[in-house]
Amino acid sequence: MSRTVEEIIGKDHIAALRQPICDARGLPGAAYTSEEFFELEQERMFRRTWMCVGFECDIPNPGDAMPITVGGLPIILVRGKKGEIKAFHNVCRHRATLVLTQPGKGLTSLTCPYHAWAWDLDGKLKATPYFDGSRGGDKAGRFDKEEYGLVPVRCGVWYHWVFVNMDGNAPLLKKHVQPMIDLLNGQDLGACRVGLREDWEFNANWKLQNDNWETYHHIWVHKGIFNKMSNEVDLKTGEPWTLTQQNGTVVTLTRRPGGPPFQRPKSKLPMIPVPEGKERFGGTNVIFPNVTMTIAGNHIASVVTDPIAPDKTVAKMGFFFVGDAAKSKSFAADRKRTLDRWMGPTRKKGDLGGIRSQDMDIWEVQQIARKSPVADEVVFSPTWEANIHHFQNMLVDYMES
Repeated sequence: MSRTVEEIIGKDHIAALRQPICDARGLPGAAYTSEEFFELEQERMFRRTWMCVGFECDIPNPGDAMPITVGGLPIILVRGKKGEIKAFHNVCRHRATLVLTQPGKGLTSLTCPYHAWAWDLDGKLKATPYFDGSRGGDKAGRFDKEEYGLVPVRCGVWYHWVFVNMDGNAPLLKKHVQPMIDLLNGQDLGACRVGLREDWEFNANWKLQNDNWETYHHIWVHKGIFNKMSNEVDLKTGEPWTLTQQNGTVVTLTRRPGGPPFQRPKSKLPMIPVPEGKERFGGTNVIFPNVTMTIAGNHIASVVTDPIAPDKTVAKMGFFFVGDAAKSKSFAADRKRTLDRWMGPTRKKGDLGGIRSQDMDIWEVQQIARKSPVADEVVFSPTWEANIHHFQNMLVDYMES
């Protein structure tokens, strides 16, 4: 039986986190470094909520499939003949071997490498060759094709993002993302197309991305991109120009009216469509537990975090632009300026000219510090860090339930 969250990080640390933000203390180091805590996250949260596992563009065409891991369990994502995305447990119904070990393109079936049992793209058993010595493997007609189909996993797609719910008991996906739908105010994210898709691995805990959802760190971590404290806070009143908002599964950073304009490169990229009469939303958001999206007017920058170990995470990054702006040569210069800002000119992890590498660099430094016994007394700034306090409390809600 798994230990409880209280047994792993301590009753006092949970009680301290539950305090109002002025008096609260953040999650202790064990929440970021302990293998037991990571295993409990997989069991109590990753398998019970809607985990984002990637983007629709990862398997763009019928017959495309990819193996993934969710909550420590092997899963297949596959796009069916009609274009729908489905998920199955990646386990052969014969001898429990992985059915899919590498991404595939244009597949017509999913075939186990051990004894060649095969399923169609809907998960229905199609072949059991020579199981009974005959070519077809079932001359006695003993196999009920429905009974031995691949076991489905609840799967849903919202615009560009693919989600799975392992235990099948989470609320509807639409309810899970409803706070984000409300913020968007009718903006058509479906008008965007992928312009760049990259995976980077960083040596830190997945939660540090969500703990980063404040602008207090901007001028120190993001040198060359955010350079003036006066662009982050009203120096006369001490009020940040960015508002933090928390609504259930979503935490958000948006600009407060009356402040200096947000610092982004000038661009001729087309804007994401907004219904007539609706106010455009712009902000950077976390959808609990593991997907972030920045809605920047003329593009979307998103990261899906794939937790690998307590100190190892894969960032699945997607950048989306409206229509032809995603690939057209006529928008290449503006697209490049946008991507340089996010990814650095080299597009490689470690290029500290880009926001993504700058963040990952500081998270890896944090991860090292989290191993220290003095890293347990973490405090929150009520001015800047309400989002982090909300996220950490929501995490513990799942772990305790």
